[in-house]
Amino acid sequence: MDRTKPGPTQEREQNQRPGERRKQAFPVLFIQLVAANIIVAGTVTLLLYLTFDSLTEAYFHRLMVEFNISPTKLNSMFVDDVEKSLLWGIGISLAVGLVLSFLLTKAVLRPLAKMARVSERISAGDYTARAPAVRGELGTLAWHFNAMAGTLERQDSARRQMLRDLSHELRTPLTNLKGYIEGLEDGVFRLDAPVIKVLTDEVQNINALIDDLVLLGTAEEIESDLRLEAVDLPAELTAVLEAHKHAILEKRIKLSIRKAGTPAPVLADRKRLHQVLNNAVANLIRYSSGPKKGDRPVTEAAIVIEWPREGPVRVCFENPSEAISPAQLELLFDRFYRVDPSRSGKSRNAGLGLAIVKRLVQAQGGETWAEQADGLFRLWISLLPANGRRPSGAIG
Repeated sequence: MDRTKPGPTQEREQNQRPGERRKQAFPVLFIQLVAANIIVAGTVTLLLYLTFDSLTEAYFHRLMVEFNISPTKLNSMFVDDVEKSLLWGIGISLAVGLVLSFLLTKAVLRPLAKMARVSERISAGDYTARAPAVRGELGTLAWHFNAMAGTLERQDSARRQMLRDLSHELRTPLTNLKGYIEGLEDGVFRLDAPVIKVLTDEVQNINALIDDLVLLGTAEEIESDLRLEAVDLPAELTAVLEAHKHAILEKRIKLSIRKAGTPAPVLADRKRLHQVLNNAVANLIRYSSGPKKGDRPVTEAAIVIEWPREGPVRVCFENPSEAISPAQLELLFDRFYRVDPSRSGKSRNAGLGLAIVKRLVQAQGGETWAEQADGLFRLWISLLPANGRRPSGAIG
């Protein structure tokens, strides 16, 4: 027999369509709380009755003996009256207790009922719904519930924005391809070398976007596949710069490498670190803009590696750039974000490079941030040292 087969309740939940309103459930918790209050009140009342009954009879009998009165008839009458009074008192007390228990339990469960209705709205796709603020333990539950709803709302908003951005990024090259293909069919264009180059470039744009999306998706779920080891950071950076040598020369970038402190390995996944450095260098090359010297533009950029005595190793990618506002700096690591939206579709950059850098660095225990001052843009990456003890010659 298959032990993983779901039960009837699970089958009903699995067969329920998204957004379908669930039927009103039987108030089991409410009845349980009321019954618990009644049982406690009834038990206490019964104990008081037995205690009072035994003490009353003994006390009355002692008084009759002390005053030399036959207690037989009077005792019977007294006990009967006391029992009747007790029974009436117990009945009234239980009735009042039942009503109070009903009202108080309903008041206590009211926030839970509201949270249940809010959860139904969230399950139906309304992520703006929030639970009411209350005090005590239920207030803590409501706070965490609202925090969860806020996270879902932000994720849904990011998902919708990503779909809009993705459709926008794909629309431009696909529109260009469609136009050229229709032109070829109508005889407007000839299939010569310039047209083939344009078609090839647009296909490469789409392929680059897909590759970045795959890499970004991998970066968000990569923690379990990391192979952390001691990695020579300068050697990896040299290999990356060698791969970008042609682009650096083509854009007339004068790139300097500066080091501070005593070099030591970093703790990283070699493959992922290579991807981080590759995207950071590509970002530096793409957005470097400097003054002209003579007839040829020359841009001076720098990569600085710092090994502190304690703490993470820091790498700074520094290049001159156009002014970026503080608000834009905070958005640089978002998917598909560009400082200049008008450049969308004019380059192979889809605005995913820094988003990939951030997620890959965070997966390896590091941090990323960006700064701009005096016309220089600085992308900072911090990485954990392979050995927590820093050499004595390291910088402070």
